[in-house]
Amino acid sequence: MKKVIKVILGIVLSVVLVLGLLDGLFIYMIKYHVETVAKESYYEYEVVMQSVGAPLFFSSADGRLLLKKNDTIINKMDFTLSDDGGNIREDVWSVSWYKDHVGVVIQGTEQDDTLYNLYYNGKTNSSVVNGQDAITTQGDMANNNANEIRKELKMVADYLHYDDIDYGISAKGWMYATLYNKDGVTRHLNYYETHDHEYVYQETKNGYTTILGFYKIENGQVIDEHTTSWH
Repeated sequence: MKKVIKVILGIVLSVVLVLGLLDGLFIYMIKYHVETVAKESYYEYEVVMQSVGAPLFFSSADGRLLLKKNDTIINKMDFTLSDDGGNIREDVWSVSWYKDHVGVVIQGTEQDDTLYNLYYNGKTNSSVVNGQDAITTQGDMANNNANEIRKELKMVADYLHYDDIDYGISAKGWMYATLYNKDGVTRHLNYYETHDHEYVYQETKNGYTTILGFYKIENGQVIDEHTTSWH
């Protein structure tokens, strides 16, 4: 009889132990597990998006943005994604690189698009992006003519012999042009926000972005500045 009781107690304890381990694993996966889901590089800088835990049923998901320089973390921001229970994943972010920071827009079906700016000097800020019309008329583009920028983007694209152009809005709200997007290679023109009538020509391949050149508009003409360095 004692042996039977011991066996039963052993089974009960084993079940309790297994359930406890499973419960601990579940809590860890839901709240604490960190996984890198996307990354993009720009010279010595790299921005990384991580998921922290996992959404439970239709709850929001927690994420983290890391900014690295030469593999050393120099900045980070936490964010929450409300996307009908969706996980943190690559298609919810868009990245734009600037002279002094990287801008990341997080998009979810149950939230406003949110811009997170991580500066190379450690500063951060975030703001709600209220759609393309608002972006092109407020904030950084408030004192700029979007139609003029679009026209100048087309002039530079013609100068570079690109015909099929797609226009968009960067994470910080500046109009850009995608000139080429094939076989994992994207070439685009971005408005150089600190220089009037000037554009930076960039290529992104395998998550790594390089500058191909700078072009400015003077007296209705495209001028190749023959440099690939920020100035």
